[in-house]
Amino acid sequence: MNNDMIRTYSYRISQATRSQLVVITYDIITDYLNEALNDDASSGYKEKLHMAMRGIDQLITGLDMEYEISVQLYQLYNYMKRTLISAQVSGERDSVSRVITMLGKLRTAFLEVSQLDDSKPLMKNTEKVYSGLTYSRYGANETAQDTLKSRGYKV
Repeated sequence: MNNDMIRTYSYRISQATRSQLVVITYDIITDYLNEALNDDASSGYKEKLHMAMRGIDQLITGLDMEYEISVQLYQLYNYMKRTLISAQVSGERDSVSRVITMLGKLRTAFLEVSQLDDSKPLMKNTEKVYSGLTYSRYGANETAQDTLKSRGYKV
């Protein structure tokens, strides 16, 4: 994942609601899996799969097992993780594509839920980012303006 992608995800996370964070996590995992499929080196492939599995761990950690849907999601996430572990050991890439397909379907469902979520972003005191004011050959440039340098924190 390059610096531009990291910066984009950082901004999205800073502005996200709880349900949007799940969608962003799906996006990050999918990006790592796609990078793994495109990586010819064995070490790069394994490292990208490892990073994707860490994302799945975050999804598992966020589940509230008091709800039936969480139990079902846990089973799906656990299956995905076991599939990726097997792919990491064997080097098989077809199973990674199956996991990407599963994540895509889950992402679509959670995207619909997140569009109905009218709660405020989880992070407060974040920078205001203005996008699209200037453009470069790589797309829209973003400018962050922070009038309060400490954003409420004292050292």
